[in-house]
Amino acid sequence: MNHPFSVLLDGYRRLWPNRSLTPESLDEQKSKTLLYETIRQELRDEWTHPRLRQTPEVKFYYAVKRVTASDLPNDIKIALIQTYLTAMEQLRPSHT
Repeated sequence: MNHPFSVLLDGYRRLWPNRSLTPESLDEQKSKTLLYETIRQELRDEWTHPRLRQTPEVKFYYAVKRVTASDLPNDIKIALIQTYLTAMEQLRPSHT
């Protein structure tokens, strides 16, 4: 169930058709970088006015809800949710 990041990026584009992501074809590393950066921006709610921003946990909930309600194949849904989980963990401060 290990999908290329270019496939996951295409799935993300289907979920968020109004997001202005580069239309060009990207290699795997650039697809991975773009996907993770876009998801981190989404989780940090960077596209919303600062006074109206929601917490990353709330944004994560809405993203997972949107992914599960989509018509994407189940294996792509799971891979996208795993990508969201990884991005969410990267946003959390480390507790050492």
